[in-house]
Amino acid sequence: MSEQHDILPPGSQVWISGTLLKEPKHVRFGDGNEVTYLTVTCDIGGNQLISVPCNARGTVSRYCQAQQYTRGDLLWIRGFVREKQNNAGHSSAVVNVEAMTGETSETWQESEL
Repeated sequence: MSEQHDILPPGSQVWISGTLLKEPKHVRFGDGNEVTYLTVTCDIGGNQLISVPCNARGTVSRYCQAQQYTRGDLLWIRGFVREKQNNAGHSSAVVNVEAMTGETSETWQESEL
């Protein structure tokens, strides 16, 4: 079995454009913190798609809830990569969302030409 390596190292800043793969999961913890868990499917070229797990916290989480994003919505996300470990000790990359929108036309660049 081959090892899977993450594309970017932890701490890297990323810009993601992709489609929301499934409904966002909003969680409010007992201490008042809020997190919205998102999975975004991105085209990385060469006819390859990847699923990128993203976490939106605090103000960005509340923004995401207010926008009522749903499966299939096109999103643009700015964030940074961090390493996340599961209970079994395996690590994976997750994007901590700093800013996001879904309110922009997908074809704006073409229309500006």
